[in-house]
Amino acid sequence: MIVFGIIFYSYSQVNVSLVDLSSVEIHLENLSLFDLANLSLHVLSGNWESVVLEVISGIDLGIVFELTNNGLLPVYVPDLYYDLSINEILVGHGYSQINTTINPGESKKIDVFQNLQKASLNPTIESIIKDKGMMNIRINGTANFELFGNDIPISFETGKQISLIDEVLNKINQQKEN
Repeated sequence: MIVFGIIFYSYSQVNVSLVDLSSVEIHLENLSLFDLANLSLHVLSGNWESVVLEVISGIDLGIVFELTNNGLLPVYVPDLYYDLSINEILVGHGYSQINTTINPGESKKIDVFQNLQKASLNPTIESIIKDKGMMNIRINGTANFELFGNDIPISFETGKQISLIDEVLNKINQQKEN
């Protein structure tokens, strides 16, 4: 019975957290002269948020999770699943096959790539404009841990806030420099 207690304790001491959005890569639309003229009218009217959202074709997120084992036994993690929300609106699902063992007292960072196309962002556009370009990114998921051939799901929830306007302006400035 003590062995099962130690095993249960070890698996209950595993934490999953969002360490960073290691990269936020913004992809811009190919704009015609007409599109640029139309966008400049929005800029003159002070409607920056609409301009920013019109020029985005997609966003790539480099998500860095950290898995920490504060237990007494090594823990094997085959995979994790998650839902990604922006401003409380679901925009995507993710899966990462990890296949790693985390020893007691050890932490491992797991890099996951998430691509969001403009169509998946459309439901969030109004809330992003309302929040002046801020994106509250929330990730809810399940990391699966394996014990004697059985998956033990551990739920996690984590998040981060980024300014979409700052990211787009950085991208435009980078393109100007090249």
